[in-house]
Amino acid sequence: MVRRILPSQFNRVAQFGTLSSTENPNTGSYDPTFVPQIVLHVCPSKRSITQQYQVMGTTLEDTIVIIIRHNPKVNKSLQVSYGGQRYAILDISQDDSFNINTYDYLTLKLTEKAGS
Repeated sequence: MVRRILPSQFNRVAQFGTLSSTENPNTGSYDPTFVPQIVLHVCPSKRSITQQYQVMGTTLEDTIVIIIRHNPKVNKSLQVSYGGQRYAILDISQDDSFNINTYDYLTLKLTEKAGS
């Protein structure tokens, strides 16, 4: 069964970008800073309680899935800032069909929590 996604479900915003080293003026050390390159509206995908239990204790424990309209600029080398947290892209399930509306499912792994 193919999930139908409505345009109104793309109600969240995620920033896709890279990390850049910038000098901390207080300490003189270089800290990684997120530099956004692309801003997209995303549709969050929900896991059932059974799916949540299945990923506990695995490498997928701190992951989420978001849906974007197909965008060839999005690749695994980018970081994602979403919901005040930073994620790495683990997997991109691309819809390469010839339909008018194509969507990509991105599996994101938490790399930095808010306030870290």
